[in-house]
Amino acid sequence: MSGNLIAYCPRSKFVVPAEDAPLRCPLTGEPLEFGNLPVFDPAQIDPDQPGHWRYTAMLPVVALGQKRVTLGEGWTPLIDDEWDGLPVHWKFEGLMPSGSYKDRGISVMINWLLARGVHTVMDDSSGNAGASLACYAARAGLSARIFVPDSAPEPKKAQIAVYGAELIEVAGPRSAATQAAEAAQDGSAIYASHAWNPACLFGFMTNAWEIWEQLGGRVPDWYVTPCGYGGLFLGAWRGFQRLYDCGVTDSLPRMVAVQAEPITPVVDAFHDGLSEARPHRAIGPKSLADGIAVDNPVRSRSILSALRHSGGTAICVVNDEITAAREQLAEQGLFVEPTSATAAAALAKLRELIQPGETVVVNLTGLGLKKLPSF
Repeated sequence: MSGNLIAYCPRSKFVVPAEDAPLRCPLTGEPLEFGNLPVFDPAQIDPDQPGHWRYTAMLPVVALGQKRVTLGEGWTPLIDDEWDGLPVHWKFEGLMPSGSYKDRGISVMINWLLARGVHTVMDDSSGNAGASLACYAARAGLSARIFVPDSAPEPKKAQIAVYGAELIEVAGPRSAATQAAEAAQDGSAIYASHAWNPACLFGFMTNAWEIWEQLGGRVPDWYVTPCGYGGLFLGAWRGFQRLYDCGVTDSLPRMVAVQAEPITPVVDAFHDGLSEARPHRAIGPKSLADGIAVDNPVRSRSILSALRHSGGTAICVVNDEITAAREQLAEQGLFVEPTSATAAAALAKLRELIQPGETVVVNLTGLGLKKLPSF
């Protein structure tokens, strides 16, 4: 299954066999990542496998003899378009089994956990990760327990419940759901956190590999995505790095993290020159982008390092810009939830940095049915 996979802390360099990885680095308290990964080898891509499992050789998470759990996730379309005259490619991650990009990481994590004999999983979520975990737990025959803010969109809560997961609503901000989930750990369930588990981050790398294939064997000049906990942002960056390391590309994209007022810890830390984000207290109107309303992203050091190493930037948008972008996307046939629209809204502030002829890829992370507009 995992061969010689290790888990390591990017900050302390703590290393442990992947199968024995704790939730947090014992030295820094920060999340771990997988290392000693298989070299990315284009010759090992198997187009006969469904979705992102075409990269099975680079995703060693399924044990020998274990039936892989999949719903065909991945290989989402890369759509050529224009945005106010700017050529763009939309990577429509909302076209996944549960309706969001989280299926990339959750599907890989579920297979990893199954190989370790797990029977019950739990997580805290603003909605999308919880729906994805409930979806894949149901597919795998596992029990699931999901903690969500009571203010989470009703369609997301309904989706979690319909898969048969135990839905636990928590009063207060997004962080309160995290605290409740951590306090509820009793040994009967694995904390299958999309923010903490390195197998989830591993799965998000496939977003970058698909983009590379869909662009005809090249990487974009700019990569733009909403950023809350930053799993997709960081996973894609790691994926692009692996393409670079194996020599199939001689460049890396400039990474752009998009957040929404009033919760902008990565944006603030980036522009203040900090090495990690500070816990962010929301002041002002509630953001429409509930999916990225994360006041303390646990991988902020790695996210900020990626932004600076890539020559990228961090951009914040406000509710009026989100609403306008969502409506404009819909007029172009792309129905997304408000969190996804933040990435499109950010293009107006990014375009002065984009040179003619440069390739821009923008992640649309969730389907519009996740949070319906008011009429």
